[in-house]
Amino acid sequence: MKLILFDIDGTLINSSRIGRAALGRAMLDVFNTVGALDTYEFAGKTDRRIVRDLMAGEGWSDAAIESRLSDLDERMAAAGRDLFTPQTVWACPGIPALLVQLGRREDVVPALLTGNIRHTAVLKLAAAGIDPDQFVGGAFGCDSLQRDDLFDIALERVHQATGRRFARSQTLIVGDTPADIRCARHGGGRVIAVATGPYPAPLLHSHRPDYLFSDLAHTDQVLRAMLEPAMTPLATGE
Repeated sequence: MKLILFDIDGTLINSSRIGRAALGRAMLDVFNTVGALDTYEFAGKTDRRIVRDLMAGEGWSDAAIESRLSDLDERMAAAGRDLFTPQTVWACPGIPALLVQLGRREDVVPALLTGNIRHTAVLKLAAAGIDPDQFVGGAFGCDSLQRDDLFDIALERVHQATGRRFARSQTLIVGDTPADIRCARHGGGRVIAVATGPYPAPLLHSHRPDYLFSDLAHTDQVLRAMLEPAMTPLATGE
């Protein structure tokens, strides 16, 4: 039995800058500023880290930021309900077919490991036509400032949901950034990198994922990579 932890943005879905717009609307409501939102690098970071960095840059203390996070989450969800639509959020190549195949198997459990807070994760997936309920919980951007922390959180959440404890060696992250690769290594798991986000395949290759795909459209190849007992280092899928 294997646990597959999917990133969302750039892996399951693409949304251009609409997630940035939703966060900006919420921060403006709560903090009256968006800071350096337009130039800040989101990829691979948790929403908690993004907000902390942007608002600290505007002089907000950690305590003041923390006290407003619950309100911010509600405002982000409201913005997401308004902005996340099938026109602004769409599934990455191959994702619908891959998820159908995973759903038919009894030897894998799909879950999430994403920098999005839980509210916006669900809204983005639904807008892209992906049923959030097919994922057995996971870890979210509201759980920690540090993405590396999410690996252990996801393992524990899945254990609570299923009663099964997954070995780290049987846990696989699927993601589109170097941060996803680092998170897998930090947690003792394996990783499939996919170049459907902001990072090109050569850059992802330099971070030494277990497997690398240009996209996840070749379902049979991706499934073989996911289910291999031991992946070939730096194997590349087309």
